[in-house]
Amino acid sequence: MKNLLLLLLVTSVQIATAQNTTSYGNFKLAEQEIIYQHVFEQDSLTPAKLETFYKTLPYVSNVTIQTDGLAFEVNDMTVDYKKFQFSQVATPAIIQTGKYSGSVTIAIKDGRYRVTVKAIQLTGDNVYKKITTKENLTSYATKNNGTILHPDWCRPNQLGLLDKAFTDRLQYKHTSDNDW
Repeated sequence: MKNLLLLLLVTSVQIATAQNTTSYGNFKLAEQEIIYQHVFEQDSLTPAKLETFYKTLPYVSNVTIQTDGLAFEVNDMTVDYKKFQFSQVATPAIIQTGKYSGSVTIAIKDGRYRVTVKAIQLTGDNVYKKITTKENLTSYATKNNGTILHPDWCRPNQLGLLDKAFTDRLQYKHTSDNDW
């Protein structure tokens, strides 16, 4: 009887921990690739206004206007974990040292706009490996050939911080023309 009870306990623990997560915050898995996608509310926004704003950002390049929005590249964007009140001890090395890049498209529609980042790549120090050339985030943050998110990355101090950084850095911020 003890063995049966022990077997049931072990089995229930394995089932409880075997959750197949395919999204976390604004990140989701689509066709075995991690994609960041967030919808922001913003009235009277035009592709020209977005183009002007994004061209001022140092980590943005190749801004092009499309029929319903914009497309551009993000290069070597960092995560300011202190801004989001995370300590250095609580933040993984890959988030502290990581530089993230990707292809961004922005679609504008009815008082809102959607930011989508695909082909996310990173460089940095992952404690056990220094990533000196850009590698796909998907290979680090997923398992089972990119079919589920890795549990180690589904934490507030991993993908949660990366989510906050992408949201903070890619959200349109209105600048006043008469700012003196």
